[in-house]
Amino acid sequence: MDQQKFLSRMAIEKTLIGAVFFLLALLVVAPPAIAQMPRDLRDQFERLIPDLDPEVAKRFQCAMDAGCCVVEFTPDQFRKFRDNPVNPFEDTYKIEPDDDLGNISLNFEMPSLRNRRVEPSERQNEALLSTLAPVVQNVADSMVGVWKDDRMVALGTIVSSDGHIITKASEVQKRAPVQCVVNGEKVSARIERIDEQSDIALLKVGVDNLKAISWSDSSTETGSFIITPGIEKTVVALGTYAASPRSTVSGEQAFLGVNPDKAAHGVMVSEIQEGDASFNAGLIDGDVITEMGGEAIVEVGDLVNAVRRHHPGDKVEIRFLRGGQPMSTRATLAGRNLSGEQAARFKMMNRMGTIVSRRADNFPFVFQHDAPLFPEHCGGPVVDLDGEVIGINIARQGRASTLAIPASRVRDIVKELTRSNVAARP
Repeated sequence: MDQQKFLSRMAIEKTLIGAVFFLLALLVVAPPAIAQMPRDLRDQFERLIPDLDPEVAKRFQCAMDAGCCVVEFTPDQFRKFRDNPVNPFEDTYKIEPDDDLGNISLNFEMPSLRNRRVEPSERQNEALLSTLAPVVQNVADSMVGVWKDDRMVALGTIVSSDGHIITKASEVQKRAPVQCVVNGEKVSARIERIDEQSDIALLKVGVDNLKAISWSDSSTETGSFIITPGIEKTVVALGTYAASPRSTVSGEQAFLGVNPDKAAHGVMVSEIQEGDASFNAGLIDGDVITEMGGEAIVEVGDLVNAVRRHHPGDKVEIRFLRGGQPMSTRATLAGRNLSGEQAARFKMMNRMGTIVSRRADNFPFVFQHDAPLFPEHCGGPVVDLDGEVIGINIARQGRASTLAIPASRVRDIVKELTRSNVAARP
């Protein structure tokens, strides 16, 4: 195939593009004009790199270093990326490069999730959130924004009147030095210590007479509403307390045993095998799951997250359609160690439709809620409807999952980080 025919074929491919999460804007033989890399695309590249072939990872790193959206591949490198289970760019699967034509360049784009219109019927609509603002008035005085240059990278929680602040470590470590906005002014912040397990950094600012956060000892029931405050006494998001504190350190995960696919009224399952939890519950290939554990299942990510919220051995009610007829069953979730391609595909599906935190998992003790946060909203407090601080948000984990460290655990971490014989003080 000559180069003109190749370019014509690529023009046809371009008209077919429309990925679920990412948009693949252009495929050309010669690099196009460089486009400035948006912050969210850079963050997503950073999250992909650890799971890529080293040579492919270098290509993404080169694009990041140049600050552009174009990644150049050899045909073999492109195939390695296209066929990697963590690749979320669905339209790359349609492309087969010609080895005789040399390197190709891809120009990546992302839809603007931050500017998505929130409908009046949605829980996160501005009118509803504004009615909750009085709940967070006192808490907001114990919060700061953590900034790098002109970008807020995390929220911070004041833990002592003499200038100690905790925040999400993985969002500030590589960006140090950072600043905190305290009483409306940016001041320099120094990282004193880090709790690696819980991803919490202790910062110190040269400001006294700050209002330290007041932690709550109250327990929160599953299904209760919880609020994520923002700076300037606003409400960032309203969520539901979804799962009690537990470890999310890599290891055995709850497992239903299905291959999910989007259907008209839910998620169709297939590849059900004898011995799997799905088989034992009576599910068969072609069943369409519509609800699991009381949660509506509309997209594949809904089913993935519904399973993830449980532990091996948990019993869950499943509602489904078989031949269009509504049915129900009860499944006892199995357990297995996810690894290799299965783990990679799980990670990819969990990322779809959202922007996950730089570190999104492997925490020793966290509870789960469904408030749709961005990574920079982590590091700050989460409160109940009475304004009691029940923990701090530590990671946006997936499409319908945010993790938070309970107040009782945060108190212990702060106590350890601020011990006089280990924390450097000016």
